Amino acid sequence: MLPVVVLAAAMTYAHPEQLVDTAWVAQHAADANLRIVDMRQSGFADGHVPHAVYLSPVAIRDAKAPPTFLPTPQAFQEMMATLGISDATRVVAYDERGGIYAARLWWILNYFGHSNVALMNGGWIKWTAEHRAQSKDTPTVSAGRFTPKPEPRWVATADDVVKAIGHADVKIVDARTEKEIEGADLRNIRRGGFVPSSVPVYWEDLLDPTAKTFKPADEIAQIYRSRGIVPSQQVIAYCQVGMRASVDLFALHLVGYDNLRNYYGAWEEWGNRDDLPLGKKD
Repeated sequence: MLPVVVLAAAMTYAHPEQLVDTAWVAQHAADANLRIVDMRQSGFADGHVPHAVYLSPVAIRDAKAPPTFLPTPQAFQEMMATLGISDATRVVAYDERGGIYAARLWWILNYFGHSNVALMNGGWIKWTAEHRAQSKDTPTVSAGRFTPKPEPRWVATADDVVKAIGHADVKIVDARTEKEIEGADLRNIRRGGFVPSSVPVYWEDLLDPTAKTFKPADEIAQIYRSRGIVPSQQVIAYCQVGMRASVDLFALHLVGYDNLRNYYGAWEEWGNRDDLPLGKKD
């Protein structure tokens, strides 16, 4: 008699509502309570997902506004109103790099109390690979009534990170490249290195390398578990300006981590301040 093999069910996403497929977007893009947001660096005028509006990926961080570097509630409210996003709007964002820009919008909307936001899985790469319809029209939208409700638990300042260094209940995640962490790639920052006790989880390791879709839940969870990052801990993620860190936070929340913060000052602040501790590779 052959042995009976019982296969464990594959792990599912804890928050599947954060990801929508291109086919779903193609079917629902014109829905009244849905707003598709294109966050690519360029190319909107040459073609985009039909009914999408454009938001520059650099528009949602104020480099001159420490300690949080966030736009003011009023400024963000006006930005969302211009895009036609109201309190009742479901937002779906996409970009051309697997979510590096779109995930930051996901994070900042959650910070401002709007959790009804998702990423189009695979973004523009998957959309064009599937030869889906494109539009060159800029849609006319009615101003939305967006009510910002800041939730400070989503953001960390440099002081918060300093307090978290070496803390058993907090993991600091570095989403940057190995060369940045080693100090070989400064990217116009004065100091190279890393936040002491931080753990590297490069953001692109969370994606399928070709399709730029997010990996299955069990693979994402294993990446973090293998680095000693578990759901019971608070996680503070950082990169250079909060984009790559947002992908880590998105993936963590996708698989069930809920105590998440973005150090939004990021290495742009940390690497340019001599009063903050610096980790160096041996």
